[in-house]
Amino acid sequence: MKKLFILMAFLALAAQVMTAQNVFELTDISQPNDIYSGEENEGAVLIRCNHSIPLSFSSSMDKSATPFMTDIQGTDSLYYIVFPTGKRYRGRQLTISARGYRSVTIDINLEPKQLLSYQIIDPNSMVDAGCYRGHRNKGISEMKNCNYAEAKNQFELASECSDVNKEENERNIALVDTILRYRALANNAYELLDYRKASAYYGKVIELNSFDWFSSDRKTECITKFTDDCNVLYEQAEHYLGEKDYDKAKELYQRVINKECNNYTSAVARLTEIEKYQTARKNHNTVIAYNFDLSGDCPVGLHIGGYRQKKTGGFFQFSFSTKNIGDCIRGDAEYGDYQEVNVAFGFTHKIASPVWFYITPFGGTVKTYYGNFAKDTYPGKDYPNDKEKAALENDKDDDTLTKINFACAWSPTVGLMVKYSYFAFQLGYQYRFPIKKGYEDFMGTSRFTIGVGVAF
Repeated sequence: MKKLFILMAFLALAAQVMTAQNVFELTDISQPNDIYSGEENEGAVLIRCNHSIPLSFSSSMDKSATPFMTDIQGTDSLYYIVFPTGKRYRGRQLTISARGYRSVTIDINLEPKQLLSYQIIDPNSMVDAGCYRGHRNKGISEMKNCNYAEAKNQFELASECSDVNKEENERNIALVDTILRYRALANNAYELLDYRKASAYYGKVIELNSFDWFSSDRKTECITKFTDDCNVLYEQAEHYLGEKDYDKAKELYQRVINKECNNYTSAVARLTEIEKYQTARKNHNTVIAYNFDLSGDCPVGLHIGGYRQKKTGGFFQFSFSTKNIGDCIRGDAEYGDYQEVNVAFGFTHKIASPVWFYITPFGGTVKTYYGNFAKDTYPGKDYPNDKEKAALENDKDDDTLTKINFACAWSPTVGLMVKYSYFAFQLGYQYRFPIKKGYEDFMGTSRFTIGVGVAF
């Protein structure tokens, strides 16, 4: 009988101890788009709780569940816990404990990069909380419900309590005032269609109160509208660029840059491209000149070059002969006919306005001739000679007399270009190095050219 009495007393004491413990209320506040930005094979859990209740954690599958980061947001402490993910961790349970409270256990089935968020509160914190804690907790509850005016009213009532924590209460009032100020700035920017600024201010509100779903929705809406506006501006600028309305295109690209849109980099590149083009047109950097060989062998030629004010440019020129060109095209060329082609490309640079020079080692000359020649003979400037004429008379039916042959030379080129407004004058010199010895007289050692053209 005595043992039974002792046992009943022990059970009664244990019951009192158990009922004396506070209980947690846990709410899943995870959002579908929440992402953990850590490693690919990891996920994370975020636990929010009033900072007056320190928490500890343990896992059924991990040696440690210590938070890798803690933070304070308003009156809440934020605990971030990272866990490895995969099939072997299915069925993991996370136990949350605090002194004076019953532990709560939740199932944590994490996918890679997933973030799960939970809110823990003491549902009985209003019971026998006293004047200050009662108003404070009511204010925090109203703030989470985005009733900021009532939240501030509760914090102001809390300041009149005899047990007030003045420092904490002032922080809470300042927090509400800051949220209201950011909300007002965000709403004002939204009304003015400044979606980038509105998004930034709504983001600040969310940082201070993650339960502000209005600000969260507005931020998403602002980001969407901001992106759409940027895309429309950029597409309009591209349209005007295609229509060669450069001033309107520049204006729109500049607006894209000023708004700091996602296509900011592309807009800067386009704007730079237009300004370079307009500067080139203003300075008449491009020259096209008719090029004439003073020897008379190549009366048709063209010189195209970029003659810039400050930077090195490039040029390309070519010339060709018209002698017997009709016979060549028809295939009626004869022994003694020839054609010549010159090509060169290189660099230009300003000496002093209005004079530029151009130079290149990258020049070449090709000269064709028809027929084979006797031993130790080669085509001369005034061929065919008497010996070759005799060969032609004796072998009229010989196909080799009309066979096409090529003589080549390396032809470095240098010259001056005088450019003023829309007009240009060119003087050039070309030296020739025949590739095959014995063709010096036929190819010629040098040529002078002159040219006139337009600059634009």
